[in-house]
Parts: sequence; structure tokens; C-alpha cells
Amino acid sequence: MLPLAEVVLLAGIQGLAEALPISRSGHDAVARLWLDPGRSAAALESILHVATASALLVGARRSLVAAVSEGLRAVARPSLVRSSPGAHDAAVLVVAAGTSLLARALAAPYVELWSGAPIAVGFGLVWTGLVVATMSLAPAGREEAPPLSLAALLGLVHGTGALPGGSDVGAALVITMWMGTKPERALDLAFALTGITLLASFVSGLFGMPEVPEMGAPAIGFGLLTAFLGATVAIGLARSLLEKHALARLAFWILPLGFATVSYGRSFGEVSAGEAPASPVMAVMSMDDKPCNPLLPSTP
Repeated sequence: MLPLAEVVLLAGIQGLAEALPISRSGHDAVARLWLDPGRSAAALESILHVATASALLVGARRSLVAAVSEGLRAVARPSLVRSSPGAHDAAVLVVAAGTSLLARALAAPYVELWSGAPIAVGFGLVWTGLVVATMSLAPAGREEAPPLSLAALLGLVHGTGALPGGSDVGAALVITMWMGTKPERALDLAFALTGITLLASFVSGLFGMPEVPEMGAPAIGFGLLTAFLGATVAIGLARSLLEKHALARLAFWILPLGFATVSYGRSFGEVSAGEAPASPVMAVMSMDDKPCNPLLPSTP
């Protein structure tokens, strides 16, 4: 059973790192190395998705309200996708979210295999840092949204955020900016797309959380509130940094953390290998106590 203080700490880290392009999975893995919360942390992470998703969707509400209303109208009038910005946003989000969820489902076995490996998480953080750094090189965006023809590519890149050390918001934000979208619109789309996929992750994880009830309702409630507030604060910080053209500077935090995690993983692996006992070698002895090769045929 996780102490309340650890629940609040993990929830705050999850909320902040989910909304900022700094990798929620990477920071969660680093926190677990220090706290060692056990299997309960994975169950807590799954249930906190609903809080961070809610904060992200609220943060992107201006774009989402128009997308939902116009998207529903476009179901009866598909031509609105070309003429209505809101309907176009809805179509882009539907295609991108579907592609992202499919990519995550295909990568899930490999993600589960490597998510606990510090070296894999560290290299993922380094990659995320390099991707975020390219934000400063992206061309000045003039479009309100990426073209529908590139929505599947947006979803595929967003799906890579599920890899160890990856960032959902970071992946979607950077690729959308490189597609020529205005930075503030790209951030809204990244928040909305990440919120949708997080809700899907929460729903899919509802049937695999046996440890969550053992934490108690107060701990879960504090965790949900902390994750929501942390994500809300991070959304405001991300918008402020974007307005100042300083969001790419987060790479100066991500890259050192990634290199440190890789170094820790290598050191831990070397120590484990050094402490492992040597494999015993069994010799087959003959009747006169001399070693013999059991693979050779016996002689009479």
C-alpha cells in the first residue's frame, strides 16, 4: 500500500510531465527508481490518466468545442470538412487518434518489455530532448491545422510518445509545427490528441487495477486532484514558454536527465554482472578420477 505522500508526489510528477513535452514515462521511471513503489505505482498511473486527460481537454477547450459541434454537423454534411475549420479539426483528431491508438496497441508488448529498463528510458529521454530542441528550427506556422492528408502521420508520430522516455504532447507538438501549423494551434491539437488517447488508456486499464482499491479512497482522491492541478499548471507554463519562444529550452532539462538515466542503467548493469555468481562447471569424471568428455563415445 502506497503512503499518501508518495501518491501525491507521483501524481504531481505525472500531471506536470504529461502536459509539458518532457516525457511522463521517463519522469515516472526515474521517480520509481528512487521510491520503489512496486506494482501499485502502475495501477495508480492508470487511474490518474483520467485526471490528466481531463486537464488537457479543458486546456484545449476552445478548439475542442468548435471541433465537436462542427464535427457532429459534418457527419450529415461531409462537405463541411473542407469549408469549416471546426469540422476539419474534428476530422484530423479522429484520424490521428485512431492511428495513434493502433500504433500503441501494436507497440504495447515491446513497451511493456522495456519500460522498466533505465537504459531504454534514458535513450528515449535523449531522443525526446533532441526532438523538442528542433522546435526552435521549425518554420513559422501560418496554417490553423495540418492538412487531413497528414493526419495519419500525425497520429503515427504521436503514437511514438508511448515508447519509454517518449512524450505524447512533445511528439504531436513538434510534428504539427513542422507541418506549418501556428504554434498556439499546434499546442491545442497536441493537448486534445493526448487527452483523447489518455482517456482511451484509462478505459482500457479499468479491468486491470487490483491494487488501486487497496490504496483507499482518500489517497486516490488526493492523487486525482494533484494530477489534475499539476497538469493545469503545466499547461499554463507551456503556453507561457511558447509565447516567449522558449519551449525548446526544456531540452536543457530533458537531455541531462536522459544521459544520467543511461549512465545509471549502465552502472547498475555492470554492478549486477559483477556481483552475479559464476556459472558452475560440472566435470564428468571417469572411474579413475580423470576428467573425460561425455560427448565422445565410450571405449570398451
